[in-house]
Amino acid sequence: MRLLHRSGICALALIAGSAALQFEPAVMRDLAFESGSQRIAVGAVRVPLWSAAWAQATDTVSLENVSFAIGAATYEAKRIDLSGVTSSRTDVEALFSSTSTEPVSSRLSRIGAKQITLPELRMKQKLGAESQVATYKNVVLKDVVGGRIATATADTTGVESTSAKTKLVISYGRLSISDLDMPAYAKLFETRAEAASGPLNKIHGAFAAENIDLIDGEGTNVRVARISGRDFMARPTKDSWADNIALITQLGDKDDLPSEDQVRLIRTVADLLSAFDFGQAEATGIVVKGGSKAKDADLTARFNRVAYTSATSSQPADARLEGSEFADKDGSVKIETISLTGFSFAAMFETLKKFDVKALKDPDATTIRAMIPTWGTMHISGVDIDVPAEKGKKSERVKLGFKDFELTADKPFNGVPTNIKLGLQNLTMALPSSSKEEGISDLIALGYKNLDLSFLLSALWNGATEELSIREYSLRGQDMGSVSLTGVFGGMTKDIFDSDIAIASVALIGAKAKSLDITIENKGLFERYLAKAAKEQKTKPDALRATYGTAAALALPSIIGSSDQAKVVTRAIARFVAKPGRLTIHATSKDPSGLGLADIIAMPEPADAFEQVNVIAKAE
Repeated sequence: MRLLHRSGICALALIAGSAALQFEPAVMRDLAFESGSQRIAVGAVRVPLWSAAWAQATDTVSLENVSFAIGAATYEAKRIDLSGVTSSRTDVEALFSSTSTEPVSSRLSRIGAKQITLPELRMKQKLGAESQVATYKNVVLKDVVGGRIATATADTTGVESTSAKTKLVISYGRLSISDLDMPAYAKLFETRAEAASGPLNKIHGAFAAENIDLIDGEGTNVRVARISGRDFMARPTKDSWADNIALITQLGDKDDLPSEDQVRLIRTVADLLSAFDFGQAEATGIVVKGGSKAKDADLTARFNRVAYTSATSSQPADARLEGSEFADKDGSVKIETISLTGFSFAAMFETLKKFDVKALKDPDATTIRAMIPTWGTMHISGVDIDVPAEKGKKSERVKLGFKDFELTADKPFNGVPTNIKLGLQNLTMALPSSSKEEGISDLIALGYKNLDLSFLLSALWNGATEELSIREYSLRGQDMGSVSLTGVFGGMTKDIFDSDIAIASVALIGAKAKSLDITIENKGLFERYLAKAAKEQKTKPDALRATYGTAAALALPSIIGSSDQAKVVTRAIARFVAKPGRLTIHATSKDPSGLGLADIIAMPEPADAFEQVNVIAKAE
């Protein structure tokens, strides 16, 4: 009986102990800490009963009614469960201490846990007239060491953003982020940098969001299959991020700001925009559909990929848009790729950080040039346009496209790019037969039904040799021909880039041509023109060609003179006109420094310039 009695007592104690382990008494209540724009508040801290009863350390902690404000954003969670806690009770208490002057970033750096779970996290943010509420479901933070989170995930997210004029509703699928440095993130909002510059520090590593769906007030729908990237980098600003956001919120929505406030706003925005970057980011599978209330309700836009890669020591910055298509019931526009490589806004931001009232009201040329960003190289490739010639009419259509468009403007000197390239490759267009437009109607009259044109201008200034090289200036047309020019100009000192127009103009006048090459090649245009002209004049093309050749031989000497060099040019041009094939002219200055405009003006006759050059001309 005694054994049975003891067994009953043990069983009862086991049941009672098991129940006690499920009960969590509050060991701390109503904790709060506030510093500037940062605030942390916790309704209660709970631990298992056995830990509270015996005052033992525990690796399991639950927080209730938690709110955390940083900058303009406030985060709220009804419950946060921490397991595998490695922080001491002192460290946890210090996080919420209202008497400590220690920064939040330092307090966070002592927090560690195997896993932190938030069944629901709500974020509220207000920027000017716009307010945003985001709700994250089933947030899990794993392997938290020193406030740094190895992985953070959320199963679903809903966002509602409202302003005076519009409302956005956004939903996300799974969110994930790795290597999130919370102390470094908090430091951005509480630290004021000594200067508005400095290196960027890594805040987190890879991130991803899936199945994004956005609907605005007009019913426009945007869907994105996936957003991902890596390495969010940031630095503290001269005024903290919290101060900057507060100022932008305060001044951004006001009209007629005083000049001093406009300057403050410009400096603040420039400092903040230059204070962060992503190593790489991209969005894929983007579809945009016009809403029923929108002007372009039947328009659908698709983008396969939008991507950005920041500059490193071994590669330039790159941004691109791939696989674009815009379509409605009448037509479509397709673009394979739009890319911008080698761009930089660093110089512009640095100038804007030092902006003053004088620069705002009356900026001088030096300030304006300093604000010019480095463009780099833009490519637009694979363009195909098929739309009605007139809105709502399908009978006559515009069909055109091009293989590639390039615009390069980099290697700036005094804000002016010294490396220029502008090119358009294979611009194709079906000529509308009923067009009355001058130029198009002339081409139709010559028998052309389609155009295929290419254009290129490429130039480079070399500061060491003070030369400007026209590497190529050309125009080509299929079944037409081509014209190309190259040349080298000396005496191009750095003064041609001076912000003072008078100084730059004088420097340009001092430039001298060292060499010039011209190539003209006929591929059918001349024959078409002769056929049309001969028909109008009621003669034969061969007879008209002979007439033109004779006229060239007689007329050119009166224009360019009759020197030996001029005769070489005259004979080659007359032969080319008589039998158009390929004409090449190569001219170099006899003076190694080149032949300048001032030299030509000083000559009794402009034709005397041919005495100062060596010319090779050939017609084939």
